[in-house]
Amino acid sequence: MKRKLLSLIAVMAASAAVFTGCLDSGKSSSAGTTAPEETTASEPFTNDEGEELSESMELMYVKFRDVPALESGPVIKISDTTAKPGEIAEVTVSLTGADNQWNMCGIHITYPDVLECQLSNAEELYALYEPGDAVRNNAGFVAMDWQDNLAPEMVREHNKSLFFTTMFMDTKGHDGDIATFYFKVPDDAQPGTVYKLSYYYMDSDMFRDEQSDMSFEKYAFEHLQDGSITIR
Repeated sequence: MKRKLLSLIAVMAASAAVFTGCLDSGKSSSAGTTAPEETTASEPFTNDEGEELSESMELMYVKFRDVPALESGPVIKISDTTAKPGEIAEVTVSLTGADNQWNMCGIHITYPDVLECQLSNAEELYALYEPGDAVRNNAGFVAMDWQDNLAPEMVREHNKSLFFTTMFMDTKGHDGDIATFYFKVPDDAQPGTVYKLSYYYMDSDMFRDEQSDMSFEKYAFEHLQDGSITIR
């Protein structure tokens, strides 16, 4: 069993490296793209609540357009937190509405490139994190910082991304905190500045239950909730 778990974690780490642009030339992959090309202006895409969405989230809505909708389901939330200039902000990703239902996820969160994601392994770009109750008894958890070969959307918006993935074998995931990540804010950050934390959707991202119910996954991605770091 231990060998099986270690093999599984190795596969997850390799997958995370692909999803975060960390393999080509040591630190990149086909998950990223070259510098953005000039595009003509178009009408912004909005969700059912009239909120403007990024290009990647627009693609997510298109992907799930014909999938039946649920009335309720999993809600993933990035916390709102505060920090002083130069401090390390603690950012927690939490979950409700999926207790004992989900068994796998892979999610990209975005953050302004003036922030510094704290790493547990700078060479491999593994992010420093503290796991929460939602992922207790999991089979493995991998979090990586996406710094190089970024997608055009992130380059244009001056964002970077942190990707995390986890899965369960003989148990299921819970509601509660998934993980807490750490970001250093600029030393010269001005009080009142708000750094938005959001999401970047890739076709490989997932939030699954044992039946791989696409309606379950659709609800999760269409109800993602942003977070923030406010300088005090």
